[in-house]
Amino acid sequence: MLLQAGALALTAAIAAVQPAAPAKSEWPDDKPFTQFFQNTWRDLRALPSMPSLIFLGAGGAAAGILHEIDDDVAAAAEGAGAAGHTRFGDVFGDGWVQGGAAVATYVVGRLSHKPRVTHTGSDLVRAQVLNALLTTTLKVTVNRDRPTGSGHAFPSGHTSATFASAAVLHNHYGWKVGAPAYFVASFVGWSRVWDGQHWLSDVVFGAAVGLAAGHTVTLGHRAKNWNVVPVRTSGGGALYFVKNW
Repeated sequence: MLLQAGALALTAAIAAVQPAAPAKSEWPDDKPFTQFFQNTWRDLRALPSMPSLIFLGAGGAAAGILHEIDDDVAAAAEGAGAAGHTRFGDVFGDGWVQGGAAVATYVVGRLSHKPRVTHTGSDLVRAQVLNALLTTTLKVTVNRDRPTGSGHAFPSGHTSATFASAAVLHNHYGWKVGAPAYFVASFVGWSRVWDGQHWLSDVVFGAAVGLAAGHTVTLGHRAKNWNVVPVRTSGGGALYFVKNW
């Protein structure tokens, strides 16, 4: 029941923030390297937003609920023994791997003269930078012990890094790309628990941090902040102005 409650909280948070893709003619290159400090400062200022509040609030609530079963889940994982396929999560979720993939996407976009790929790569780089700042700050501040006894458990950096990338892909390409990306990110988080590197609550809040970071860097890249939705009514019709987060 507690596990289901935590999963539902994060699922509801993701569903509450629907991406609005920018116009196809507008794929800006934010120059994530030459404009590194300007972009980082801009992203930090944009972080306090309603979507971030939803993600972090839901993640914090879910982590608080699941904290009660952290020991039981860790004991079950230890009793089940090592699983070879969790090695994928350890490698793929590494911040350097995620950051390298983001840089590679940006470089490929530039070399192939594909603005959308360049734009996506730029946002992936920015998401990894913002996520690293948030995750590292929390790790040092909280300094929670891992199941192995070492420190800096909360939140899971592997999980936050992969969810940050998944959120960027979701916002740019919709659920057809976002759904498998979230699945892979969830697998990475599960592998960290299974390998005894993190508590379940570390992983849940790590996902929330990654979602907040990924959504923040893509928030200002939408072509318009309002959608005009025509609606038929009994008296004729009406226009609804719907604000995109």
